[in-house]
Amino acid sequence: MQNEASSVNDREWAMETTQAARRFGWRGAGEAAAVFAALGVGMVLLGQFLWRYDAPDALWVGVMLLTGVAGSLLGARLVAALEAGAGALAFLPGAWLGVLGLQALLGDAAPFTPIVGVADADGAVLAVIAACAAGTTQRVITRRALLTA
Repeated sequence: MQNEASSVNDREWAMETTQAARRFGWRGAGEAAAVFAALGVGMVLLGQFLWRYDAPDALWVGVMLLTGVAGSLLGARLVAALEAGAGALAFLPGAWLGVLGLQALLGDAAPFTPIVGVADADGAVLAVIAACAAGTTQRVITRRALLTA
């Protein structure tokens, strides 16, 4: 597909074909999953050591904003929107692993849930935010490359 893209005069078609050749498969889902699992673990560690007894009211809003930023950065690295959304589903398993790790190390002093007041089903919201952010960033990059080429 990359050879086809280099031998045609239609720049927009060539750019889309080149990007399709680069993103074939699920290569970016593992990278996205690692990013969002680390975000989940980091959030649990911050909650344990920084806000020990009183987590801020806007913690979930902050997590959603960080998800948008991470999705945009993944989109800039040419991770597809679906891959970024699928990787964002690793946020809550990462947060639960952080909780289990703290329980193993600290015993009764460790938290029992990753985020108080947030259901596990709310992780789907993060997937949508990450997918939209990655897709929008890729679209902007593609349009900018077409205009400058």
